[in-house]
Amino acid sequence: MLVLCNGMPRSASTWSYNVVMALLRTTGEEIHGGYDENLHRFLRTLPPSCLHACVKLHSLDGAGIGLAQLHAAKVVYTWRNLADAIASYMTMFGFDFEQTLSLMSSSLDLYQRHRRNGALILGYEAVVQRAAESVAAVAAYLGVPASAAQIAAIAEANSFDKTREKVKEIGSLDYGERLVRHEGTAYDPDTLLNFEHIRDGGTGYGASRLNQTQLRRVEELQRAKGPAEAS
Repeated sequence: MLVLCNGMPRSASTWSYNVVMALLRTTGEEIHGGYDENLHRFLRTLPPSCLHACVKLHSLDGAGIGLAQLHAAKVVYTWRNLADAIASYMTMFGFDFEQTLSLMSSSLDLYQRHRRNGALILGYEAVVQRAAESVAAVAAYLGVPASAAQIAAIAEANSFDKTREKVKEIGSLDYGERLVRHEGTAYDPDTLLNFEHIRDGGTGYGASRLNQTQLRRVEELQRAKGPAEAS
């Protein structure tokens, strides 16, 4: 099984990656995971004995879209309040508003494709507030027969508080200690969490961090392409 955690940037796609990996580990079969915006390159790294693979990526080329459309790959797409996601991304990576809005627009194009193709779509608030229910939805979508106890344990291990603890631990490491450099930051290759992964983490704060002109642009994008659940 190939699983693409192909969500909106800053929307809990790292959560979905860690949940998918934890569920696949319950099968006892060999799995391979990682972060790579180049799907072809990621697939070339698969060990010959690998039976399941999961990759986190925010973009997707034509071949990846084709795999999803033909149901040759499972897709978990996470989304978040657009203003929150944009404010969070700008703060973390130092991108300007126009760059970030364009990135989110491209991601919402993927959302529209994935929705038509039957991908699992999860909202950020559901992931944070109803974690066990969200983990169960991922398990059902993947067809992994996880028990209630396994689902609860995975939800707890990837809860907001536990993730904050992991981020704090990662922040104490040097670049040379296991961390991988990426876009001015560094992440742990096992969990894909970076050392500044959680900033505010809440919902609704984006509206206070963007100006009125920017918020109008965000609303226009939301109406044109965004999830209906977010309106």
